Amino acid sequence: MVLQDQLKQLGLNHSEIVVYLFLLENGLSTPPIVSHGTKIARTNCYNILKELKNKDLVTEQAAGKRKAYLAHDPESLLHGLERKREIISQILPDLRGLFTTQKNKPKIRFFDGIEQVRQIYLASLEAKQIYGFTSMNQFLDVFKKPGLDYLTELAKRKIFFNDVLSHTSRAYGAPEMKKILGGLYTYHFLPPEYKEFPTDMIIWDDNIALLTLNEPVFGTILTNKTMANTFKIIHQVMWNATN
Repeated sequence: MVLQDQLKQLGLNHSEIVVYLFLLENGLSTPPIVSHGTKIARTNCYNILKELKNKDLVTEQAAGKRKAYLAHDPESLLHGLERKREIISQILPDLRGLFTTQKNKPKIRFFDGIEQVRQIYLASLEAKQIYGFTSMNQFLDVFKKPGLDYLTELAKRKIFFNDVLSHTSRAYGAPEMKKILGGLYTYHFLPPEYKEFPTDMIIWDDNIALLTLNEPVFGTILTNKTMANTFKIIHQVMWNATN
């Protein structure tokens, strides 16, 4: 049993192990003999023997009008591993290149409609700090009570919110946010010539969320540490340039 378990670790399945061990013990055998000796159906034996041949563990020979199979010296297991190692060494640079490309690609998720976009805001409740480019007037008009509940939850979780606000949020959105969040909420305003953000944006942790609150309402979350850090820098630059 220990031998079979160890052979499994080399990539052989149970049936392949049974047939391979049978051939090692019994020498040259036809598929019917292998089937009789292993109690594996003859049709399955043909497929198993073919797989063992592909793995270079057995060789096929003619025995009269029939095919017969002989197990290679077990040292062939080592040769097989060495060959795999050589192949892996050759393709490893290309595989690493693909892995690095995939690792650096942002994860992108799409949200359609008010209820799905609301899930973006709820996801941001896991943050310690949020950076925003927002029109709080639009946010409160679109989400109404669920929007106020979100702000209340921000306060409850003591999440800091640094916001570059649309100029039109000065009269209503900003005071409402400040009333609920108090010292957790700091904000600067865009100059008067920029009344609204066509698309709101919030950044937290490794996430950048783009939110269109005009009809049709939709949003996107990009998750990538490098991109998120870049947008945090952009937020800081805009913060310093506004008041």
